Amino acid sequence: MRKRWLGMLALILLAASVFAGCGGNGNGGNGANGGNAGNGGDNAKAPTEETGNASELEPVTLTWYYPLSQLQADQDKVQEAVNQIVKEKLNATVKLVPIAIGDYVQKMNTVLAAGEKFDILWTGYMLKPEELVRKGALQPIDELLDKYAPELKADVPQVMWDGLTVDGKIYGIPNQQINGNRYGYIVQKRFADKYGLDPASIKKIEDIEPFLAQVKQNEPDVIPFGNFGNYFDFIPQVHDDEYWGVPGVDNHFYIKTNDPTYALQRYPEAELDNYRLVSKWYKQGYIYKDAATAKFEDFQTKGQIAVQFDVTLKPGVEAEVKAKNGGNDVIVIPLSDWYTNGYSAATNQSISRTSPNPERAMMLLNLVNTDKELYNLLCNGLEGTHYEKLSGEYIKALPDSRYKPNMDWVFGSVFNSYLKEGQPENVWEETKKINASAEVNPIGAFKFNSEPVNTEIANLNAVWGEYKRGILTGTLDFDETWPVLYGKLKEAGEDKYVEEVTRQFEAFLKEQGLK
Repeated sequence: MRKRWLGMLALILLAASVFAGCGGNGNGGNGANGGNAGNGGDNAKAPTEETGNASELEPVTLTWYYPLSQLQADQDKVQEAVNQIVKEKLNATVKLVPIAIGDYVQKMNTVLAAGEKFDILWTGYMLKPEELVRKGALQPIDELLDKYAPELKADVPQVMWDGLTVDGKIYGIPNQQINGNRYGYIVQKRFADKYGLDPASIKKIEDIEPFLAQVKQNEPDVIPFGNFGNYFDFIPQVHDDEYWGVPGVDNHFYIKTNDPTYALQRYPEAELDNYRLVSKWYKQGYIYKDAATAKFEDFQTKGQIAVQFDVTLKPGVEAEVKAKNGGNDVIVIPLSDWYTNGYSAATNQSISRTSPNPERAMMLLNLVNTDKELYNLLCNGLEGTHYEKLSGEYIKALPDSRYKPNMDWVFGSVFNSYLKEGQPENVWEETKKINASAEVNPIGAFKFNSEPVNTEIANLNAVWGEYKRGILTGTLDFDETWPVLYGKLKEAGEDKYVEEVTRQFEAFLKEQGLK
């Protein structure tokens, strides 16, 4: 199948499988090409500052910010258990600070602007590490990795370190998971069976329309298409055009597939037609009437979403999505092959420039990625309280669990994750195969230095912030809105921004020998 690009959206709700991700509408991400990071609970060794003996380290407190789709009732109970491990191994106490995902970017921008002292923050598709580096918010970690996290450094493939390198220095630790994208639909099986949906008949985005119409007509309490402004930005498959996205800039720069000149395209007509399609679906009632202001999770958890869109249809995604869809089985309908930018830094941990204890912060991140017990405690909570162990590596969340983030990819390498019911036993091996074979964006190594146009970017983001969710949900009629929106973009510095991106992109092409 042909390669295609889907632009990432800052307003995305991670709860529908990213990065990642980041990335897909928030179903925990899967593997990256490389060995299993898990050394297993008590066997994991955490390096210390000098002696290798945790008891000889000074006690410190580490603060860790990260996003969750929903805050957990038993957060304090899990934090207490986490600190039993971290205290023993690192003589440290961790203050976990989860933030509702919809508030994460705004909250962290406030924290960073205030110069608050803290240690670790999640960075990724919403809060891009490269942009934070340019703002002086992160510190390089090369020496810290070598000294305090040799196991972790050795386990992560070089391509991932390259993706987190800015001006020759590393600024983040990748949460190993699926390192690529494959987009398509996730459909509740009960509706697919009821209305005879043939997955093989869905070749393009619009092919799902007859099914949406059936759900709309016959299921008054169900939303046909769960689009709340998440992961439904530009999808070139709506037409015959094929594009690669340009990484490191906003979601509106593309190059045409197989174009030997690598000519930049800004707002290609196929992108605008995609927005027109969303407007059409909104008017037909396939999208919730208040989608621009409502929360996806409020309906998904009740099983009220018939179809959702996803950009990371990874191995085992059905089991993860089932848990988030009120326990309803789902089927997946891929509309693309796997593709990747190399490593797009969709989900990572970074160390704050203001960290009082960067050495111990690195030790903690090494421990999270090498101690399977600690990692799964963060992901799943306490055995017997929040989940039960099944055979082998499988677990099952208890029905009344008060800790069920379902976001393993936020904390560390998912290759250390316990398996959920329905996931294939070889899910991580299959994930690594995908990482090794996904088609690579020929311009995936491009990194944009935003400093010359920071003011213009802020102004453009403000304009898009006013309109984007309305456009992506179809709430705003696109043909009526676009002339006004584009005029405001021009006033906000569109031309200067495009000129700077073009200048740097052309220089990149020459450096890479592509032009």
